[in-house]
Amino acid sequence: MVETYFTDDQWYDNFRVTKGTFAFILSKINLDISHKDTVMRNAVPAKRRLAIMLYFLSSTAEYKTIANLFGVSAAFVCICVKEVCHAVRKRLPTVVSFPEGENLLEIIRRYEEKWGFPMCAGAIDGTHIPVLAPSQSHIDYVNRKGQHSIVMQAIVDCYYLFRDIVVGWPGSVHDARVLSNSSIFEKANSNKLFQDIPSKLIGDQNIHPLIIGDPAYPLLSWLMKPYPENANTPRIERVFNYRLSRPRMTAENTFGRWKGRFIRFTKRVDIEVSCLGSIVAASCILHNICEVQNNAFLPHWELEHVHDEPVMSVNDHNANDAVDIQDCLAQYFILHPY
Repeated sequence: MVETYFTDDQWYDNFRVTKGTFAFILSKINLDISHKDTVMRNAVPAKRRLAIMLYFLSSTAEYKTIANLFGVSAAFVCICVKEVCHAVRKRLPTVVSFPEGENLLEIIRRYEEKWGFPMCAGAIDGTHIPVLAPSQSHIDYVNRKGQHSIVMQAIVDCYYLFRDIVVGWPGSVHDARVLSNSSIFEKANSNKLFQDIPSKLIGDQNIHPLIIGDPAYPLLSWLMKPYPENANTPRIERVFNYRLSRPRMTAENTFGRWKGRFIRFTKRVDIEVSCLGSIVAASCILHNICEVQNNAFLPHWELEHVHDEPVMSVNDHNANDAVDIQDCLAQYFILHPY
């Protein structure tokens, strides 16, 4: 059925991966998702199981619709999605990993060449994934729009690849809290995230690699955000905000490509919250594989709106070093227009 019922264009639009990429993924997880026939029934082939999972992610079709399309039960679709996503995470864990060494240096060079922002190692952002209201502590999952959701935080690079993800916090939790409880936060604050990368002297500051984010995040020595902006904001700060906003778009664009490719996450995902984090993580691995293998992002997959939550800024305390870095970069941008 997977090969028979679709033209090449239909295949790509329904599964969002090329046949070559499909074969690559299958080769990595085949043993984990293959089952033996029993006296009662023949096992669903691994190829069809992978196709079911990809179709689930790439559509908003109900379980019953997917079941009818693939000749299985609705209950099997749910089980299959969980199983295949687990296998993807098990066999391909390093596909989403924070860059190091020459890889990281190349990302820093690319950010500066393309957007004129020195020492940028990536951009951080968050998004909400609509969920069924959990039976317990459901009020914690209500976000600022009054909908039940979980939070996904991601650091991305200039190639629209996910480099670090945190997923599963209840929708009421602020982005800054998600960050402060993440392993990336711990590594960065203990100077272990960029320890092998040399700093760059800019003005009177030795600037180490930086992550850039929006006002929802704290200003830290390794995390830059915009200055608060109003009618009286001086030009130097406005220029800084503009120069930061351009490379920061890589985060929004990555989320847009991920959600456009796997539109399941644009609507409420009818699966237990306890299992959803694994499915989201697997989809990020699949997204990176698609990007690395140059699977085209088709124009009609583009989403009109990616940011689903208003940005809530946080106050910055005890950020003297970070303020010095921010001010130094602001002065640099005035002296070096781009």
